[in-house]
Amino acid sequence: MIAKLYKRKAKKRYNNRVKPRSFLTSDLVLRKYGGSEKDPSEGKLAATWEGPFRDTKVLENEAYQLEHLSDKAIPRTWNITHLKFYYS
Repeated sequence: MIAKLYKRKAKKRYNNRVKPRSFLTSDLVLRKYGGSEKDPSEGKLAATWEGPFRDTKVLENEAYQLEHLSDKAIPRTWNITHLKFYYS
């Protein structure tokens, strides 16, 4: 009984602080570099985001298909945790 109450309070507190994100089609986004994609010669001050890219399709489970601004599609999907808005 006490464990359920504690879990409910912890969940409510955590979800209060989370800012939900979602992108619409044709939004411009930045994509996070993966660990193996970074050039080690650039050091720790290298860019951590690349882009901008255009969001072309919203899939389920917060996955997105992207394309370059030159309309060249990127072959795999990207999770929302690896994307952020591009403000120009």
